[in-house]
Amino acid sequence: MSKTPSQSNTSTSPRQPREGMRRVNGDVVGFRDIQTQGSLYGIPRAAKLSDNGQDLKKPSCFVIFEALEDMKVTEGTGDEAQEILAKKGDMVGLWLKGGMRQIRNLCGIPVEIHYGGEKKLKGRPAAQKPMQVYNFDLGEGKGTPIPVIEDNRKQSRNEPTMFDFAKPGVPRPSREPGDDSEEQPYGF
Repeated sequence: MSKTPSQSNTSTSPRQPREGMRRVNGDVVGFRDIQTQGSLYGIPRAAKLSDNGQDLKKPSCFVIFEALEDMKVTEGTGDEAQEILAKKGDMVGLWLKGGMRQIRNLCGIPVEIHYGGEKKLKGRPAAQKPMQVYNFDLGEGKGTPIPVIEDNRKQSRNEPTMFDFAKPGVPRPSREPGDDSEEQPYGF
């Protein structure tokens, strides 16, 4: 039996998940700013890379979390930005900053990230910005490396990120303890 043009495999009525299952969508509903909106409690699932809006030669990165509690997030940017409530199970994004490098291998386990303030590093020039400090509380389990599911970089495609894993014979950029400032080689 063939279908007529008016027939379709899609339904306009929302389908309910099976019993014991919950519906999630891979798109983020918004982004959490830990410094202004408080800690983020969720499970890191994936990362996306893009060019930095302020310096196209530096990569930017955000990690997608499955929210483990309801939380306020920002939807949209600029004049269109508004704060909304993300529900437990929604996917929320976190733009990575210097000091968040520890997140790299925490995929699949519950994580709560708190902003811990700033720390002035000894022996650094007075004009250098203090390092931002983030604290990570970890749940049960052993995390794995966060997979990069999208790489939309154009200008910064050849710049290293914390998600690049060393390849035999390829030297890694040098990094000193505390090199989590804006000038560090990873750009976030």
